[in-house]
Amino acid sequence: MSSLFSKAMVYLGLVDEDQIEADSVDPVTPSPPQSQKGLDPISQGRRVEPPPTSRAANVPQSRRVPSAPQVSGVQPVEIQSDILVLEEFTDARMLADRIRDRTPVIMDMRMADADLARRIIDFSSGLIYALDGSMRRVGDGLIAVLPPRVTLSRDEKRRLASLGAYELDDVD
Repeated sequence: MSSLFSKAMVYLGLVDEDQIEADSVDPVTPSPPQSQKGLDPISQGRRVEPPPTSRAANVPQSRRVPSAPQVSGVQPVEIQSDILVLEEFTDARMLADRIRDRTPVIMDMRMADADLARRIIDFSSGLIYALDGSMRRVGDGLIAVLPPRVTLSRDEKRRLASLGAYELDDVD
């Protein structure tokens, strides 16, 4: 194995190590194709199927029944939101931990400087995109960051409004 390309081909399983060594020993004589050697080309490869990644793949084909498409709406939850007053960028870690634990968070950036607020919003936007959650402005300097399939109930909006952490008109 003389070249990096040959090593990569072997590593990726595209060719066998014996093929590369045979080619490098006698470069003048071309090696016959796999079908001429009498070997089955399908059994010759190194391909391994990955394990199924979803539960649907584990269900036998006979049990799968086509059904009407189900719409999974966002249901209000009876979880109290956390109000996170941002003072430094390390508070973003607490935000990520709470969102990962499926706890809604209200970010209070009214006392933060503009650069910190921009960095935190960029971070939370990436977090929400990766986790498939949602994020919306709920007041001046207030942003609600919600985990996937979670929304605030009407009672929770009223509680947050009484604390001064929710300023929109849709509280009722």
